[in-house]
Amino acid sequence: MNKRDLSYLPGCLSAVTRAQLLSIIGQCFEGIEPEAYFAYYFEQDGPIHRRLRLYYSEAGELAGYCLLTFDDGHQAFCVIGASAGFLPQFRGKNNTFSFSILEVTKVYLRRPWRTLLYADTMLSPAMFRAMAKNIATVYPTATGSSTESQLYQALNPTGLESDVNGMLCLKVVGRKTRYSAAEVAQFKASNKAEIAHYCTVNPNFDKGVALLAVIPVTLRQLLATAWKQLKNTF
Repeated sequence: MNKRDLSYLPGCLSAVTRAQLLSIIGQCFEGIEPEAYFAYYFEQDGPIHRRLRLYYSEAGELAGYCLLTFDDGHQAFCVIGASAGFLPQFRGKNNTFSFSILEVTKVYLRRPWRTLLYADTMLSPAMFRAMAKNIATVYPTATGSSTESQLYQALNPTGLESDVNGMLCLKVVGRKTRYSAAEVAQFKASNKAEIAHYCTVNPNFDKGVALLAVIPVTLRQLLATAWKQLKNTF
């Protein structure tokens, strides 16, 4: 697929591209109007830097997107968020991981002294697996830790506590990914470790409850992730 990367600023997209993005958002999420979703993720005010990758089919059709937001409004850390969506026929065929890890690494190298936390409200077990199978450490882990608990207290103080690990790692967002009943059942019966872990911690993902996945971005994490990628390759 062809790709286009850019730093997103309000008004930088053509009317046609914007309309195509809204169409993709509408086909990916339930419970929120595409315009409201777009305004929240793409045009929210504040000290936020955005990087956007657009994915195009061979025919030139906009097939999907991956948006990363870098929110520097917190004194103790910079929070990295994400939003991604693809047309139904292109799902599962595109890897947003390479774009995400590249952009996050660039930000880390510019300011290695600044604490970076990737914190994404994930509504999809598949998206969680896509990250967890590639990243060395993703919270919440299966075993849990006091470090994880403290981070969730800071990042999600008004969130929901998971019955499994007792951490504030869940968040009611109202919207949900457009999965059929059969797809939801398939996720909940999956024997893939990452998907099973997600569904255990967040069994109500199909009812508008998201799992707040947190990835600390450190030199150790980047090196361990590179090693994991190397092992996965072979």
